[in-house]
Amino acid sequence: MTALVTGGTGFLGRHVVAELLRRGAAVRCALRPTSSEEELRAVAAAHGADRLELVRGHLTRPDFCDRAVAGCDVVYHVAAEMTGATAVLFLGNVVATRVLTDAAGRAGVRRFVLVSSLGVYGTAGVPTGGVLDETCPLDPAAHLRDPYSYSKVAEEQAAWAAYREGRLPLVVVRPGVIYGPGRDCLTARVGLRVGKLMVVMGGRQAMPYTHVANCARAVVLAGEAAGVEGQAFNVVDDELPTGRDLVRRYRTEVGGIRRVTIPRWAIGPLSGLCEWYHRHSRGQLPAVLTRYKSQAMWRPRRYPNDRAKQGLGWRPEIGLEAGLRESFAALRQGTPATS
Repeated sequence: MTALVTGGTGFLGRHVVAELLRRGAAVRCALRPTSSEEELRAVAAAHGADRLELVRGHLTRPDFCDRAVAGCDVVYHVAAEMTGATAVLFLGNVVATRVLTDAAGRAGVRRFVLVSSLGVYGTAGVPTGGVLDETCPLDPAAHLRDPYSYSKVAEEQAAWAAYREGRLPLVVVRPGVIYGPGRDCLTARVGLRVGKLMVVMGGRQAMPYTHVANCARAVVLAGEAAGVEGQAFNVVDDELPTGRDLVRRYRTEVGGIRRVTIPRWAIGPLSGLCEWYHRHSRGQLPAVLTRYKSQAMWRPRRYPNDRAKQGLGWRPEIGLEAGLRESFAALRQGTPATS
């Protein structure tokens, strides 16, 4: 099998490349002209450097995408803009995906795997303690949350349109929060971080985390499993941490952080107060907290992974204890975080 991987120099992308090489695939990585290839070359040296090809260009360019997908059986679209203005995120996530899916359709690839996000769901209708699974709809008001979520919803809509028109053999993977060595495990799902202060929101709810190696294996399987075109798969591990446990262990094993906990009952009123002051100050205070954002991020829910297990034959091989142990060890050593 020959696979095209976008975003191969990123945190998840490097693990996807390594998993593909371990399985004997030939891998072509589409890189930005300015991307460093040093870590990717190190991955290839350990698993099969002779089967790795690097091509450079911009995914918003149709001519580059045509060259990149030529001769490939499967496309793994892992690349994503994660920060920046709305226009930057829309260009890097939505426009690039449209151009790449068009090229994949013209090339007649066997499978197109889009790595999306668990954050694309509209959670307003999921009650406290309810199940968030693949039957939940995409968020119809993602623009009320943040530019990244909005761009990922629009990206999926573009890919699904190509699938419905018969132009793309699409499979979508929606990971939860991806953690592991090289990335900080205290994320927005835990709460708000201001310097060395972590404001834990609630803290008792299970958070949809997945170790990067587990997630990469699910992504690769999505390109191999038979008969799963037109399906989406949530990827979260079996053992899910709580914010309280993460911060407690972080302070013990890494240190350098203080904690303030906002009880779950206070999150809604606090968010409403921030919304009111944002309006009252005519935007001088950013709307960091809103009721809509808070409900999407911190309301307790259940996150099953049955569809990925049954449809992809996937199992999370790295458990929570082992995953956190190696993550905290990397943080103690000062391993730089990657996107």
